[in-house]
Amino acid sequence: MEELVEKSKKGDEQAFTELIISLESDLYKIARMKLECNDDINEAVQETIIEAFKSIKKVKKSEYFKTWLIRVLINKCNKIYKKEKRNEIIKKYNSTINNQPVNYNEEKKISELDFFILIKSLNYDERISLTLYYLEKFTTKEISEILKEPESTIRNRISRAKQKLRKIYKGGDEIE
Repeated sequence: MEELVEKSKKGDEQAFTELIISLESDLYKIARMKLECNDDINEAVQETIIEAFKSIKKVKKSEYFKTWLIRVLINKCNKIYKKEKRNEIIKKYNSTINNQPVNYNEEKKISELDFFILIKSLNYDERISLTLYYLEKFTTKEISEILKEPESTIRNRISRAKQKLRKIYKGGDEIE
């Protein structure tokens, strides 16, 4: 990936395209943690890709490109979320399930769908921390850099979220 980042920084559009294609499903998964409407998810991802294309030269270390890109995506999601929250009533979760992106094989799609349904009962901070930790395989230190929060806060969130999920799973609590 670092080689593609370096080529992209030098203006190689094909390298940038390959780089984005390799990260596209990750971007969708993360955007789904904040946004429920498929149109909003697509808008956030598209705006992130445009921003990345325009600003890739600002990335100082190529190994941190994914971290930087996710930070851009989270900022775009937050902006869209705030706009939608002011203008509309938040759409039901079922519309997200029915309009899910189709970039996954079926088995992976089903297991990820189960994960997304289960974590919808968590608050946004817990959802994004769990997603970055378990699905994207970031360390707590990397997540703290992405979210610009102390590492101890990230560890506490992950722990608290796991406890809530255990309670739901074992106790049969309703998922909202």
